[in-house]
Amino acid sequence: MTVCLGIDQSYSGLAMVAYDSETTVWKDSLNAFPADRYVSQSDRLDAVQVRVGLNVRDVENTLGRIDVVAMEGYAPGAKFGRELAGELGGAVKLALLDVLNNPACYPLIVAPTKLKKYTTGKGTAAKAEMLLAVYKKWGVTYSDDNLADAYSLARAADTWFSRTGTKTEMETLKDLKRFKGETHLV
Repeated sequence: MTVCLGIDQSYSGLAMVAYDSETTVWKDSLNAFPADRYVSQSDRLDAVQVRVGLNVRDVENTLGRIDVVAMEGYAPGAKFGRELAGELGGAVKLALLDVLNNPACYPLIVAPTKLKKYTTGKGTAAKAEMLLAVYKKWGVTYSDDNLADAYSLARAADTWFSRTGTKTEMETLKDLKRFKGETHLV
């Protein structure tokens, strides 16, 4: 049995979906962290880190040890909110590092275009197309695109980890690596 966790992080809809490949059971959660609920950005990030940690522990208590985590990467060329997105991603990664064992604590980072290509067959799919593709490909219905993305990330993690999938799926995911905090200087 392989338990995979997909995380689509955003303040408006931080979605997490855990997927057990043997029983095809999944567990999902969706949390929002609107700025007006918190005194400071630090308080907001602390809330994210605590919630992610609690959700991960809940998954492990329900489905068992998590083997691999996949997170959606940042949209290249995004002009607004980069700093907030970076802080949010950091808080999620710190929670994973705090709660999970090695190597699961180091998530796969899946670029948005790769996730779309893995799920729909094209890297430019709109949110509605992702929702429809999750239903068509796996028979799972979500009304929230963040949950659909998180489910796709969990399935991509399973494909990557188990090395099973179609030729196109394997080709799409072939260069994914676990994030271990490395920095790359240009």
